[in-house]
Amino acid sequence: MYKKFSLVSLFLLFPLVAIANTHKSETININSRSNDINIKSGSNNIQLYDNGMVDQGTKDIISSEYNFQGNLINCTIGKSSKRRDLPSCNEVIEKRTKEEERIRRAEEKKFEKQRQEKERSNKLFAKKKSTTKSFTFPDGLKINTVTQIRFNPETSEIIVNSEVLKQSGQREEFMKIFIEGNSKLEIAFFDKENFELVDPMIFPLNIYEGQNEGFNYRKKVGKDTSDFKGIKMVGRARIEGLSEFKKISSIGVALKI
Repeated sequence: MYKKFSLVSLFLLFPLVAIANTHKSETININSRSNDINIKSGSNNIQLYDNGMVDQGTKDIISSEYNFQGNLINCTIGKSSKRRDLPSCNEVIEKRTKEEERIRRAEEKKFEKQRQEKERSNKLFAKKKSTTKSFTFPDGLKINTVTQIRFNPETSEIIVNSEVLKQSGQREEFMKIFIEGNSKLEIAFFDKENFELVDPMIFPLNIYEGQNEGFNYRKKVGKDTSDFKGIKMVGRARIEGLSEFKKISSIGVALKI
């Protein structure tokens, strides 16, 4: 009878031991996961919540934020735990915000500087510098030249317009200048000390020669096409920029025959 009772008792104890072992195994697994979650240092009693991980020992809320360089880093919400050697999320956000503000102000300053520079360039582009000069030929033909220059800020070029107009003399002799011979009109650019700044622009007065070199020519007539009064020539010269154009104080015109 005693033996039967002992066997029954052992039989009943087996499930209890199994349950206890199972519970112990689950506890070990939970602690193991908690240890896996733990970062830096501090207690190992960390639980997951919607807004991050909470250390039940120190009550630190461990989360993450993007710094100003765009990297996602770990940080703590509230009082930062020195043992974890982590910054507070507020500090990360504050530094990021300050850097974003600094970049924004730098961009605004750069944009404003570009706007002012463009405005100055446009004002100078609207203005023109000009000069006139007359030449007399041995046969009595007299011509007058009117030269104007402007600066194009988009291409950093000087736009040169020069007109050659008949003042007196025979019409046929005047027309020959633009059809025969190799006469040239040289336009030079000087600063206030009469120092030549850039290479001069040389217009061939012979229309066909000038067009081959890339210059544009246009007739200037009176009431009808037979009333030939002159030729307008247009060319472009590249310079270093607005600062060099501002240095030009005078224009020199010479006739090369």
